[in-house]
Amino acid sequence: MTQKKVIAVIFGGRSVEHDVSVLTGLQFLEALDPGKYEGLPIYVDPLGQWWTGDALTKRSHYPIKKDKHKDLRQVILDLATPAAGRPQLIAFSKGLMGEKRASVPFDLMVPAIHGSNGEDGTLQGLLEFADIPYAGCRSLGAASSMDKVFAKSIARANGINVLPELALKRPEKGSFLDPKELEAQLNKTFGKVEFPLIVKPCNLGSSVGVGKADDMDGLIAALMTAFRLDSRVIIEPFVANLTEYNIAVRRNAEGEVETSAIERPLREAELLDFKNKYLAGGTPGGPKLDTGPSEGMASLNRELNPAELSEAQESFIRGAASGIFEALSLAGSVRVDFLCNSESGDLWLNEVNTIPGSFAYFLWEAAEKPLSFLALTSAMIDEGFRLSSERLGTTDSGAGGATIFAGGQD
Repeated sequence: MTQKKVIAVIFGGRSVEHDVSVLTGLQFLEALDPGKYEGLPIYVDPLGQWWTGDALTKRSHYPIKKDKHKDLRQVILDLATPAAGRPQLIAFSKGLMGEKRASVPFDLMVPAIHGSNGEDGTLQGLLEFADIPYAGCRSLGAASSMDKVFAKSIARANGINVLPELALKRPEKGSFLDPKELEAQLNKTFGKVEFPLIVKPCNLGSSVGVGKADDMDGLIAALMTAFRLDSRVIIEPFVANLTEYNIAVRRNAEGEVETSAIERPLREAELLDFKNKYLAGGTPGGPKLDTGPSEGMASLNRELNPAELSEAQESFIRGAASGIFEALSLAGSVRVDFLCNSESGDLWLNEVNTIPGSFAYFLWEAAEKPLSFLALTSAMIDEGFRLSSERLGTTDSGAGGATIFAGGQD
């Protein structure tokens, strides 16, 4: 009988998107094929401590209280390749004879941390450093997509329509934004300052820290809020008659790029901010707990395959999403977001999310060729093993003619 692969799903993290990351991680664990895989939850708390334990799979346990720690084991990632050849976590516990160490082996890790320190290539880089197989985008694609300015420059270079933007760095400590200097920069970028304007952190998720400014005072206030979350922010024109469309993209087993159903999120406010995206239609305390994987990001009010899209608009969305997926060398299940002026019909690529909420499984379930969440998780895992095995050749210095110290390693 073939032994089941242990799939470690890491979620939470030191990110402003910590809570929704928990939902995404638990949903992936719920959707694993029980005949092929054994799930291993790894929760990263806001302090950066790593934990594992069956109690982590209960959504009602979040936020994790100190009294729950007794049901968990604190772990660290072993960066060396164990003799057994499988990656492992090291768990620590206190016993009568002092501290005990135990190995927690696994076969592949699935990053489900949204935003900073998880979706931005940092975690992927750590896993590559330790030669640990993982699912989803590689470090280059993750980092490139997270930086909105860089991703937009790649889109422009590939002929994909995006809005103009002004990128600003956080003022040094003790200094302030100069309204006149800011107005001059806006005029240089946009030709003429026309409010309203949109302010976004450069390296956070699609809905975190986004603000609308109707005048210069409002713009400075929005910038200061965004600078609390990121050292760089961007300013973009506000799209009148705004409608948003999202689509997921992946590469199938045959190597072809596929796109999902298109969604039009339904929002209660003018902007689709974090509360509208994740808490709309839910309880005051947020998404329901201890329910199936239909909750979380998938509970967002939306219209799938909206009828108002023309053939040309749908073609642009699918073509641009596939194009940026290829241009940034992406993998896994990626969601690409678009902005539309519903009166003129003009469309712009907004941004790329390499770890979208719920891994965008609901868009795949509604695709022309439907893909279940269980099939999606299996495909991501298979792809992760393949991409990780292809990454590097031998690391022996002798093979590359780079040996300096004779005698080898003791």
